[in-house]
Amino acid sequence: MATLEIHPDYRTLLERGGLATFDALFAAGEAERVDGHRLRSVSRLHIPDADGAEVVVYLKRRWRPNARRSWRDLLRLTWPMPVAEREWTNAMRLVRAGIPVAARVAWGRSDDGGRPRTLVVFREVAGPSLAAWLHGVRQMPPAPRLRRAVAKAVGRAVRALHDAGFSFPDLYGKHLYLENLESGRPRVVLIDVQRLRRATAARKAKDLAALWVSTGGLGASRSDRLRVLASYRGQRNLDAAGRALIGKIARAAARMPGRGRDPNLIDARRTAPPGLVPPADQRAVEVDGGRLRIKVAFRPMLEAAGLMTLDAVMALEGGETFRVAPGRSTVRLELDDSAGGRRAVYVKRHTGVPWRTKLRRTLSLNPPISFAKHEARGIVRLADIGIASMQRVAVGEEVTHGGRRERSCIITEEIAGATQADDYAEAHFSGNPAAEQVTAKRRLIHKMADLARRLHGARLSHRDFYLCHIMVRPLETGETVLHLIDLQRLTHHRRGIGERWVVKDLAALLFSSWPSPATGIRSPVFTQTDRLRFARAYFQADRLATAHKRLLRKVVAKARRIARHDARRRARRGTSA
Repeated sequence: MATLEIHPDYRTLLERGGLATFDALFAAGEAERVDGHRLRSVSRLHIPDADGAEVVVYLKRRWRPNARRSWRDLLRLTWPMPVAEREWTNAMRLVRAGIPVAARVAWGRSDDGGRPRTLVVFREVAGPSLAAWLHGVRQMPPAPRLRRAVAKAVGRAVRALHDAGFSFPDLYGKHLYLENLESGRPRVVLIDVQRLRRATAARKAKDLAALWVSTGGLGASRSDRLRVLASYRGQRNLDAAGRALIGKIARAAARMPGRGRDPNLIDARRTAPPGLVPPADQRAVEVDGGRLRIKVAFRPMLEAAGLMTLDAVMALEGGETFRVAPGRSTVRLELDDSAGGRRAVYVKRHTGVPWRTKLRRTLSLNPPISFAKHEARGIVRLADIGIASMQRVAVGEEVTHGGRRERSCIITEEIAGATQADDYAEAHFSGNPAAEQVTAKRRLIHKMADLARRLHGARLSHRDFYLCHIMVRPLETGETVLHLIDLQRLTHHRRGIGERWVVKDLAALLFSSWPSPATGIRSPVFTQTDRLRFARAYFQADRLATAHKRLLRKVVAKARRIARHDARRRARRGTSA
C-alpha cells in the first residue's frame, strides 16, 4: 500500500505536473539524479507552475529501511520511523519553533511487493549554501560588511536552534543556506534535518565543532569564526566563558577531521595532475537498470565494444590477462575511441566472496558494498586528499543473498606512460647514478613520503603498500606524478588509524625497496641514507624523536617477517623469480 502526504501549498503544483501519486513522484526521480547510490538517491525536479515558471524541488528516495537506525530506535524504546518521515517530522518541529527550514512539499512510503520505498520532497532554497558561498569568496571577496553580516546571521541561527532545545549533529556548511544576500541581511535556512537531537552542553559544542571543521577548509578565517561565536553568545566580545567554549569546540573538532565538507566543493576534486580530468568534471550515467554506472566520456567506446551491461562485462572474453586469483580476475583491453585511436583500460571482475567477508556482511546491519564499489570509493577518497590514482571508466555490481553472493566489476583507464615504482627505480637509479639522477631519486623519495603521510593522515591504510602499487608517470617538465593503484583493500579507520596499520604499510614499502625476486628491485638502489631521508620526510622532522625510532624498529621487524614469509612461499612453489 502506498501513501503520499502533500503540503497544501504544493498540492496544485504536483497535480498539474502529474506527480500527485507516490508511484509517479518516485518514478520522476530517474530524470536528473544529483547524488546517491543503489539504495538511495537525490534528484532535482523542475515543475512548471500556473504562471509557466519552474519550481525546483529536491526529491530524496530510499529503496530500503536503515537497519542500524531502526535498531537504535528500538533500543531507545521508540517506534522505528523511516528516514523520510523523520526528516518531514523534524522539519515541522523546526517550523513550529520559528527556525527557517527548506519548504516541505511531500513525503510518502510504499510497501507494495514487499519492497519498502520512501520519499521526501523539499523546495530548493533561493540562495547558496554557506559552503558554496565561502568557496566563491576565494575567487571574488565580498564586501566586508556582508561578510560580517553572514557570520552574525550564522551565529544567531545556531543560537536559535539551541535555544529551542534542538541539537543538529549535521551542522555542516553544506546544510546551511543563505537567503536575501542581495539585501545585506542574510537569512540562514537549514536543510537535511533528518538528524535532530535534544540539546545538551556537550552536543552544542559538537554542533559548533561540525560547523568549525566543515568551513575551515573553505575559506572561513579566524575572525569569521570569532564573529560567529560572539553572535552565538549574544556578545560583542567574547567573555571568559566564550573563550572556554573555544577550547571545547577545538577538542571536539580534532575528533572529526574532514567531516561535512561538500564533496562537490572540495578543491581536490576540482583539480587534477596534468593529463587527468578532475573528478568533479567526470559526469556519469547509469545503464542496465542501475547495475552499471559509466563515465559519459567513455560511453561511445563501451557501446562500440558491446560493454553496456553488467552481464556483457562479466562475460567478456579476450584481452590480455593481467592477473587471475580465486574469485577475481583482471584483463587489459584496448578500445577504439572516437578519434580513431585506441585507449587501453583494465577490467577487474569479482565473482566470489570469501567466507570471512560473507560472515562480516551477514553480521553487519549496513547494506553490503561490493568489492568494485569499495575500490571506486577509494579512488574518490584519494582524490579528496590530493593523491592521484586511476581514472574510473565504469563500475557495476549485483549483490544478492545479503552480500553472500556478488558479481561486480570496475573498469579503469590505463595510466599512460606510467611505470611501477620498483621498475622505475631499478631502471633509472641502479649502478652508479649521476648527480642529476641522485637528485631525481631524492625528489622521488620525498614524494613517496608525502604520499604515505597524507594517506595515513587521512586515516586511510592501503594494506598492500608495495612499490609495485605506486605508479610513476613522468611529465614533459621533467617532474613526476605518483599514482596509487590497487585499492581493493584500502581501509578508512573512522576512529583513527592505529599503529598496527601504519607499521604494516611502511613495512610493505620497506620490503619492496630491498633487492628481492618478489619486486622489480634487483640491485641496492635505495641506501640506508635514502631510507632515513624517507623517514624524516614522513615524520616531517629534521631529527627523529624517540617515538619515531620505536615505530621504525617495528617497521623493520615487520618487513623482515614479510621477507621470511615470501621466501617460504617461494620455496614451497619452487620458484625464485
